[in-house]
Amino acid sequence: MLTKSIRLTEDEAAELREYVDISGEIEAVALKKAALRGIRELRLSEAILLYLNERDTDRAARVAGLPRAQFLNVLAEKGISVLEEPSSLASELEGLARRFGNERLTQVAADLEPREA
Repeated sequence: MLTKSIRLTEDEAAELREYVDISGEIEAVALKKAALRGIRELRLSEAILLYLNERDTDRAARVAGLPRAQFLNVLAEKGISVLEEPSSLASELEGLARRFGNERLTQVAADLEPREA
């Protein structure tokens, strides 16, 4: 286990003391929880900014420290659009087929496309 230290202003230390007095929590535990919560929030906010700038959900999810599906759920909860234009099952399958190099998915996507008359 590693030990990290931080410096607090008098006001910050007073706020921490007040919280510890009210909650009955051990100071080191309160500091650890606050640091971890802050790191998670920092990672998530940076990931959302990255996604908004680059539209790369894979990379943004890694920055957030979340599985991609969970990151997509967070975006949806925050009202952030993932699709820039209407999508169809065929186009989504086609994208997956390209990504995974799967010929069977490519054929299924082609079979779903509306036929030209």
